[in-house]
Amino acid sequence: MINGEKINLRLMKEEDIELFVKLTNDTSETGECFPYILRTITDTKKTFNENGFFSKEGGRLMIVNKDDHLVGAISFFKNAHYVEGYEIGYQIFKEENRGKGYVSEALPLFSAFLFEYFPINRLQICMEKDNISSERVAQRCGFTFEGQMRNAWTVGGRVITNQVYSMIREEAEQLKSLIK
Repeated sequence: MINGEKINLRLMKEEDIELFVKLTNDTSETGECFPYILRTITDTKKTFNENGFFSKEGGRLMIVNKDDHLVGAISFFKNAHYVEGYEIGYQIFKEENRGKGYVSEALPLFSAFLFEYFPINRLQICMEKDNISSERVAQRCGFTFEGQMRNAWTVGGRVITNQVYSMIREEAEQLKSLIK
């Protein structure tokens, strides 16, 4: 577990699976900038049993409050085979938990952890260009704007242009200085 001030980051537990699937499938709570992803409990349990949602190809840590209640998730994945790094995605599941600084705390912890755990040079975040909250988080956490990917994907019939932010190893804080 990676301990922060307001939140902790931890691996998914088997008892999290049903709630995780319910929260990520609830399109009324995902927000307009999050892609629709429907998960089945069967497939989620299969992936959990294969690798616990964590491998060198990608993974996910749960964002939990200090009472160990699931408030969100933060993940990493390879976005291109030739890039020595990962793309990061994050989500706070319910509207009532947004705006409390959970991702602003989780992102530097997770970034420092990835740089310490893997021999990578780069992390990047892609977000819808109109996702002002996510953009502010990226900026506040030390990620640098690189540009846009026009018409990168579609959500609910809307064609989305992505903002791309990145952080390189030398820009990341050390994990030990961030842990509470």
